[in-house]
Amino acid sequence: TRASSELCDLCVAMGGDPATIHGLSGIGDLMLTCFSPKSRNQQCGQRLMKGERINDILQEMTVEGVATAQVAMAYAEMCGLDLPLFGMVHSLLNETVKPSQAVELLMGRPLKLETTPH
Repeated sequence: TRASSELCDLCVAMGGDPATIHGLSGIGDLMLTCFSPKSRNQQCGQRLMKGERINDILQEMTVEGVATAQVAMAYAEMCGLDLPLFGMVHSLLNETVKPSQAVELLMGRPLKLETTPH
């Protein structure tokens, strides 16, 4: 739910229709990319969390989400958005945070309202 909320926030900030995110093309794709064992994005995330380096992973397989994550974060910064999950993925990919720290940092954030009207 956090990922879909952040995705929707980015979409709306860029002038998009939130229905795009809430429909099959948004939620459906997000579910597949996150949970399917055949998803290269999911495989990459699993390997990163086990401590493998992104460059080693990318030498073995194409992972579309790596470039997408970089672009999404650039747009989020341009729009002045605080997207904690997007930011953490960006930090993991750039190796500025260790996988062992990622969950701890996200869970240590102050609590706030998790929903935004779209």
